Amino acid sequence: MGLPEFLHKIEEETEEVEDAETIPYSTLSELSGIDKSDAQELTEYLSFWNPEQIRDLYARLTSLIEGDLQMEFDSIFIEGLDSDDDVTRSLSVTGLAESTHQSLLRILLRMLRNDDSEDVRIAAALGLSRIAMLAHENKVPPRQAVDLQAMLTESFNDELEASDVRRRALEALAIFQGEAIEAYIEIAYEEGEDDEEEGTHMRESAIHAMGRNCSPRWTEILVEELDNADASCRFEAAIALGNLGNEEHLEHLMELMDDTDIEVQTAAVRAIGFIGGSQAQRTLRNLLSSTEPAVVEAVKESLRYVDVEDMSMFEEKPQTVEEVTEDADPFLPEDEENLYIDDVDLEVQGFHSPGERDASLDWVGEEEDWDDDPMTITDEDLDPNDG
Repeated sequence: MGLPEFLHKIEEETEEVEDAETIPYSTLSELSGIDKSDAQELTEYLSFWNPEQIRDLYARLTSLIEGDLQMEFDSIFIEGLDSDDDVTRSLSVTGLAESTHQSLLRILLRMLRNDDSEDVRIAAALGLSRIAMLAHENKVPPRQAVDLQAMLTESFNDELEASDVRRRALEALAIFQGEAIEAYIEIAYEEGEDDEEEGTHMRESAIHAMGRNCSPRWTEILVEELDNADASCRFEAAIALGNLGNEEHLEHLMELMDDTDIEVQTAAVRAIGFIGGSQAQRTLRNLLSSTEPAVVEAVKESLRYVDVEDMSMFEEKPQTVEEVTEDADPFLPEDEENLYIDDVDLEVQGFHSPGERDASLDWVGEEEDWDDDPMTITDEDLDPNDG
């Protein structure tokens, strides 16, 4: 079914529910893989809908992606990033979570520091967390990795930025190692000592960041957090210990199988699977006798990935920011001065704190030159071994 047929089908389905906030769609999967021109035509068609209907459409598209990884609506979500509606923009960023679109890094960095909506900036930070992981796996060019780290650092250090944006930026930033990154995690952890809800969320993110950072220095704190009165902190501490990948932590994680919160129990199971090895495998098999269905399901899922020879994904030491910087190849085309972000003077490029955000930010350079932008991630960058 082509786009014209799809639009005709939508018109048929909406004839009797013209004023409804949601409408029935029976053929949304037909939009998977449509090109840029069709996405633009669809966006023009949607301009006659009310905001609630558009939001519902984008929400359903994101749900389709979560349920079927073969679905791909990148062109539609890219168009959605320019929507006047902040919910649609946020859903579009979420929908691009697994995208390899060549300009995604540049787009998310711009939205992180310049979008008027806090929810959109949070979504951008979460999206950048995945790209930061790709940088850790050497699937992002070194220069881009440095720029990404610089922007995430500025976002976390911005005292005018919302706490939820700052903490999500920290989570993404934590994958880069080094004393400065560890200091930011400590700052966030200390901020989390506040009894207010905002402080609790910052503490959760600091614990989460410890797990992404994978430094052994966090072990004592993480073990202590397993006894935190807040279940969300116990949850994050369990996952973080699993990320450290030390068999010595199995005993602590097993103690969580008596936790009053079922999500903490399943987090402990996942963490045991992360640690891997023969001892973790035996521990998981013993948990198959649990009376909690959710625990048994989590055990079965973890056993699918546990290798007796301990092929833990966390054995490899993450590349430090200093090492990335040393490997970076400075690049500055003569005809496009200051094309990439300078982490020394970010303000020059037009990035502002929320208190002085410039909503009219335009990227440096001509649009036809975007494909040559060194901040652009290409499919080859994301998977240099492909092909």
